[in-house]
Amino acid sequence: MNKHISIAVLAAAAALCSSPALALTFEGATTQGATVATPYVGNSLISFDLDFANAVPATLEFRIDEEDLLQPIAFNAILRNYTGRGIEGYALSIDKGRFETVGTVVRQFAGSTQVSANAGLATMYFNTPEFLDIEIGNALGTTLGAVNWTLAGLQAGDRISLTVSAVPEASTVALLLAGLLVAGRVQRRRQG
Repeated sequence: MNKHISIAVLAAAAALCSSPALALTFEGATTQGATVATPYVGNSLISFDLDFANAVPATLEFRIDEEDLLQPIAFNAILRNYTGRGIEGYALSIDKGRFETVGTVVRQFAGSTQVSANAGLATMYFNTPEFLDIEIGNALGTTLGAVNWTLAGLQAGDRISLTVSAVPEASTVALLLAGLLVAGRVQRRRQG
């Protein structure tokens, strides 16, 4: 009986070792406050939900495996705005590789989006501020006409950092700058 159990255990171990490794690995996220990143990676796919609770950039780390390079690496995401303020746009940057093709960007509120990509930087600017969420590519898998973005120029073993930055409403930036100016004047008065 022990011989049969040992053979079964060895067979199971051999099956695990011979099965293909999980491709594209999510290695972690750096966020601040209540901002939350939820990954949905797969073979040749970088996908995530990012729930912004503030306008601080978030960085997600991924590792590219050999199996990922058998086809173009697809990219899609849902970016949710829980800041309470309108977002004028988003900037996406990767430290390795490049945005090969730019797919669709679907906004929760109607409006146009100007998208540009140059090597490892892609920007999206909205004609009116977005107060809810956007879908980059076909993240939901059900959006009619949605097309994933693709990444290229990556090699097996590469670890890439993808940073997403929200561009707050111009009025929010103006208030922030005004606040910094006042704080600077108060500080200068205290020193002088």
